[in-house]
Amino acid sequence: MRIAKDKIKHFSVCFLVSLAGGIYGVLFAAGLSFGKEEGDRMAQGNHWCWYDLLADTLGVCFGYGLNFLIRGLCF
Repeated sequence: MRIAKDKIKHFSVCFLVSLAGGIYGVLFAAGLSFGKEEGDRMAQGNHWCWYDLLADTLGVCFGYGLNFLIRGLCF
């Protein structure tokens, strides 16, 4: 099974934003995700991709989960 570079980028950006920003990062990453897909939908030769949103969602979940664990262990 091969994961496209695009999906890795989606995951990574959302992971880092939600890791760094906590709950506000989650909200910001969600806005970025939907904004990016809406822009793709409106661009000629591009389309809305549910798999991109899945990669974004996984990035947010892992990033916020790690943020939650770090905060729990440090405080």
